[in-house]
Amino acid sequence: MGFHEIDAKELYDVPERVLIDVRSPGEFAEGTIPGAVNVPLFTNEERAMIGTVYKQESPAAARRLAMLTVSPKIPQLVEQMEELMKQGELVIFCWRGGMRSFAACTFMSLLKYNVMRLRGGYRAYRQLVLEGLSTYEGLPSAPVVLHGNTGVGKTRILLMLKERGHQVLDLEGMANHRGSVFGAIGLGKPSSQKIFDSELWEAIRDLDPERPIFMEAESRRIGHSVMPEWLELDKIHGVHVVIEASLANRVERLMDDYLSNGDPEQLKQELGDALGHIRKRMPRDQLAQLQELLEKGEYALFTAQLLELYYDPKYTHKLHTYQSEMLTVNADDLNRAVLRLEELAEQVDREKKQEQNREMNREMNRSKGEIMS
Repeated sequence: MGFHEIDAKELYDVPERVLIDVRSPGEFAEGTIPGAVNVPLFTNEERAMIGTVYKQESPAAARRLAMLTVSPKIPQLVEQMEELMKQGELVIFCWRGGMRSFAACTFMSLLKYNVMRLRGGYRAYRQLVLEGLSTYEGLPSAPVVLHGNTGVGKTRILLMLKERGHQVLDLEGMANHRGSVFGAIGLGKPSSQKIFDSELWEAIRDLDPERPIFMEAESRRIGHSVMPEWLELDKIHGVHVVIEASLANRVERLMDDYLSNGDPEQLKQELGDALGHIRKRMPRDQLAQLQELLEKGEYALFTAQLLELYYDPKYTHKLHTYQSEMLTVNADDLNRAVLRLEELAEQVDREKKQEQNREMNREMNRSKGEIMS
């Protein structure tokens, strides 16, 4: 028993893997391999202290401090990894395949456990993702792109399609942001670009060209993240579907999304802060009206007026920038909307295959004509 190293590309050859990120919680939060579990050797403060000793004293002094710091934790660290081994083979990594992952693998090897170490660490995986995204030639088929006013249920529909086994690019989920001034409310910190890139790469890596791909018509920037240019172009050239729903249903869904969880006072503060960001884009009397409703806690009326006064006019203008034909699906009943989208996707696929067959026949006829001549 012992440990051996694998490259980032080889991760996908280990189906029953459990990824162990032994970096500090702060590093883990900034970006990791999707699905990884954080088993940190050092806290954020301990890592900073070791780094200071490395710079101000010497690498040897830093290694000694690291050893003294981690030694009392070894039994607990091993216990955590033993528990995780029940889920699959362990692949342990740190930032660049250095001392932290080496130490963790050594702990397990001394107990005769067979584990793997990611060569080059998270940095190697990050490089794989960046190279993959930069050289990606675009989605294997034209996506079905969902448009619609705020609150019609686009994200809910995407998640329902995903539950039914369809290929879905949930860009808002990857960015942990709903893509508007109010998009971060109730979600916590938006994803870093590193997290977004990794989630996107894992989602597109094995897309099936024979099955439809669904996505939302997001702006290129979503929260703190920016989608690749090729994805923006694929979105523009996709099959466009406008999702519609009544104002009452939209308000109810937004109330559920934004207001059902969390501290009411914190929510009011976040809504007030977001409202401040659009103060220059609205007439003063309308802004004052919204602020008054917010202070009174009349969230349903606040939401309805925010939609009618700000979001809907803004969205109508944005929709006119698309030149493609727009299909329409009513989503007052979300289940029916999902079924209708499945039908539309099948119809588009049939038409695409028919056009491919026609083009093949035209090419064959041209070839015959050249032979006859």
